[in-house]
Amino acid sequence: MHRISSFAGRSRRHRFSSFTLVELLVVILIISLLAAMTLIAGGAVLKAAATSRAKTEIRAISAALENYKVDTGVYPLFDMAGPTNGTYKTDPTDPTYQLSSEALYQALAGKTNYTDALPTGVTIYYPFKSGQLGSLNNNTFIKDPFGFPYGYSTGNGTGDVPYNGIGFYDLWSTGGTTGATTANPNSTNTWLTNWKH
Repeated sequence: MHRISSFAGRSRRHRFSSFTLVELLVVILIISLLAAMTLIAGGAVLKAAATSRAKTEIRAISAALENYKVDTGVYPLFDMAGPTNGTYKTDPTDPTYQLSSEALYQALAGKTNYTDALPTGVTIYYPFKSGQLGSLNNNTFIKDPFGFPYGYSTGNGTGDVPYNGIGFYDLWSTGGTTGATTANPNSTNTWLTNWKH
């Protein structure tokens, strides 16, 4: 009789110390929710860091452009406006973005490719680091912290007042957006810029 009683007690203790299937599912659900909240918060932190870095780079490149203009009398020329309405292209995957960023790099770095030797007598206006640059077809372009080329424009250089390479320029990052959407029909509202006009 003592053995039966002892066995029954052990069986009850074992039953009360284990998880039921419902309890296990609740624990898994709670862990999943916590993981999802952590990922969302982490994504927001990364975006904020990239935004801060882009603003810092825009300020530094803007200072280099002012030095370039002091020496040459003009900003590096490149027209990023659309052919009909004068608005900028909204999708940074458009090849025009890379071309404008290449023109900017070549003017400020004094060479076409990051790995090229600097020609004699050329002034470096901005010492780019390799992490700030991308390369396609052996041409280097400046990329923002979101991985897209910076947008840059001075007008077309043939009387496009007030630009014309002399008065103003625009330099911007799309902040990771790739164009207008239903939720964001005017994607330029989210851009990080130093609009000069």
